[in-house]
Amino acid sequence: MRYAICDMREVDVIRRRLACRGVVQAVGFRPAVHRLAVSLGLAGWVRNDPDGAMIEIEGPIEAVETFQRRLPENLPPLARLDAVEVRAAVALGEQQFTVVVSTAGPRRHALIPPDTMLCDDCRREMDDPSDRRHRYAFITCTNCGPRYSLTYSLPYDRDRTSMACFPLCPACAAEYADPGSRRFHAEPIGCPACGPRLWLAGTGAEPVAEGRAAVVAAQAALSGGQVVAVKGLGGFQLACRADEGAAVRRLRALKRRPTKPFAVMVPDLEVARRLVVLRPEDERWLRASHAPIVLAPRQPGAGLAEDIAPGIDDVGVMLPTTPLHVELFRQAPYPALVMTSGNVTDEPICRGNREARSRLSRIADLLLLHDRDIVHRMDDSVVRATRQGPVVVRRSRGWVPGALALPEAAPDPVLALGAHLQATACLAVGDSAFPSQHVGDLDTELAREFLREVAADLERFLEVQARVLCADLHPDYPSTWLAERLASERGGCVVRVQHHLAHAAAVLGEHGAFPAGDARCAALILDGTGWGTDGTAWGCEWLLLDGQLRWRRVAHATPLPLVGGERAVREPWRVAVAALAVAGCGELPAALPLAGIAPEGQAQQVLELAASGRWPRATGAGRVFEAAGALLGLAAQNGWEGEAAARFETLACRCTESVEPWPEITLPPDVPELPTAQLLGAAARRVIEGESHARVAVGFHATFCRLAAVLARRVFPAKVDVVAIGGGCLVNRLLRYGLQDEFERVGFRPLVPRAVPPGDGGLAYGQAVLATVSMARRVVPREEGVR
Repeated sequence: MRYAICDMREVDVIRRRLACRGVVQAVGFRPAVHRLAVSLGLAGWVRNDPDGAMIEIEGPIEAVETFQRRLPENLPPLARLDAVEVRAAVALGEQQFTVVVSTAGPRRHALIPPDTMLCDDCRREMDDPSDRRHRYAFITCTNCGPRYSLTYSLPYDRDRTSMACFPLCPACAAEYADPGSRRFHAEPIGCPACGPRLWLAGTGAEPVAEGRAAVVAAQAALSGGQVVAVKGLGGFQLACRADEGAAVRRLRALKRRPTKPFAVMVPDLEVARRLVVLRPEDERWLRASHAPIVLAPRQPGAGLAEDIAPGIDDVGVMLPTTPLHVELFRQAPYPALVMTSGNVTDEPICRGNREARSRLSRIADLLLLHDRDIVHRMDDSVVRATRQGPVVVRRSRGWVPGALALPEAAPDPVLALGAHLQATACLAVGDSAFPSQHVGDLDTELAREFLREVAADLERFLEVQARVLCADLHPDYPSTWLAERLASERGGCVVRVQHHLAHAAAVLGEHGAFPAGDARCAALILDGTGWGTDGTAWGCEWLLLDGQLRWRRVAHATPLPLVGGERAVREPWRVAVAALAVAGCGELPAALPLAGIAPEGQAQQVLELAASGRWPRATGAGRVFEAAGALLGLAAQNGWEGEAAARFETLACRCTESVEPWPEITLPPDVPELPTAQLLGAAARRVIEGESHARVAVGFHATFCRLAAVLARRVFPAKVDVVAIGGGCLVNRLLRYGLQDEFERVGFRPLVPRAVPPGDGGLAYGQAVLATVSMARRVVPREEGVR
């Protein structure tokens, strides 16, 4: 936080105007300012404005100076003060300090916090039988509850939220007006007398039960193995018992989600510890106001259904995020609930009651509804603990609409639209980038409409319309089509950014390490598929980038044939067989587990076709690790993106032995390639020779990481110090740890994603970084020395 003091005159009684920037709306900032000013005997006022909050204080100079000094120390829990500009004002002789009406106008800086978990104070009140909000499913205060999800526009006042249709009762109005109350100017407040109404509905429109009776009836349905759709903070969730395999399998069938892991909600930390292995940092994240899903290894014999996460040891666990969730667990007979997005696979999460009845009635037996509208739909965020701290795998509720820094301020607004998988949008305005919530894969028209929705929401919320649009190089992505359409409608332009360069920019932008001038940095990007500048599929790339945005691809993995095209992405055994063909295998050994999962007769056919040279080739690291999983018989098909690779990581994590990199696999002397075909061939030989599958999995990871670092040392110039390591494969803990260790061993300073998702969920931010740097420096990204 910084102060800028302009044009002051020191007199006995003075008045000063403080323009406050940061997260100062919807967080109890004005009540905190009021309490501090009154405690010091100061007069004046505080109000929200388009840039943040404005304060005028008047009184003795010593008291005014004390106010300025103590303000950063007296912020409410959710507030963040980034800057304060102080100017002299004319003393008016006022005697009181008041909270005044907000001012509207064009917005440049004002931020609103994300939705937050129920706070401890509200939890105590709802547990207290003598409190008027006892067991109230919508209890909230200035320190917790919905914010962005119910806000239409700023400045943040009740009449600009979906709470505007709930007039405050006298008791709530008194709290709202009382500077000593925790609910002083808390916009979402209400109570059973004046707040939102809760009811349970079946397939028809009429309520089955209302109020507390609705919760009791929903508990009974869940206890009996039924599926209940629950209206959460950012949209609907589908719930069922997490300890009953039949209920979980039924939900999988109805949701059309055969194997992708489900998240689990538990009532408290004590239950979480019984179900998964938690480190202190994991517990801190579970209790944090963000309230994310935390991925952690399941405890042996924990009582969760195996179908929660088939073939994967990590389980996504979360605590109740709303008072309604708390009530669902009150005196409940179940220890945990599946709590997954309220949608059919590849569709956006349901937001409204009518939408839920239309889209979820085939899945859910009952719907637990209320009449507080959700303005912005958002899935839960996902965090994975690592030894260097948590990495955000999916950035959504709890983080959005929080801003990320840009290396340089954007001369004009930029709207970036990501790629095709794990899509997000990102709006760059001034020195900040605002990533949207998770949208998902753009395979359906509903998902594509959701991307248009979140992009429009960002622009409406920040009151800008971008004429510079960013998109991926791939010509057939719906996000690219949307960028081109918007640019045409607005008379703007489209900046096309190579997929892996955007991944690199996301890591460099997050760490504030973007190069300037002729300085260069390097990147290793490991993901599944991205459109290369040569028209082929890239995904395991060593890149160089300088401050003039000149970049080069200096090395890559061995391209492997995708026999069957897109089928090879869905069926990783095809890539495994093709790699064996490239490695010189003429016949598939019957002793390989792969032989047991490939359809009869097809494996040998793919082996022969791979040698024909007629198939597209891809360098993707994701394809390689999926192929390794298939090689060991872990998955014939990917039921979700990267499933075979995730099962392969799980197998490696189960190994308790230390395994050294395989010495027989070395880099080719004259070709800047990582020999992935030979690496997969070596894994096959070890399996045939009887080495345990877990040891093979560990050795495979170790060898890949060692070769990647040695190749980087060979192809990156000696003066290059920083290497950004990103891409979706960095969700894999073993790869993350191994690459960092190996790159440090050969003398690099590796940077890895933490606050920005490593996968394509962080791509829009990387696109926005490149576009803003390009405009600010008046240079165009250009590839040099194409390899």
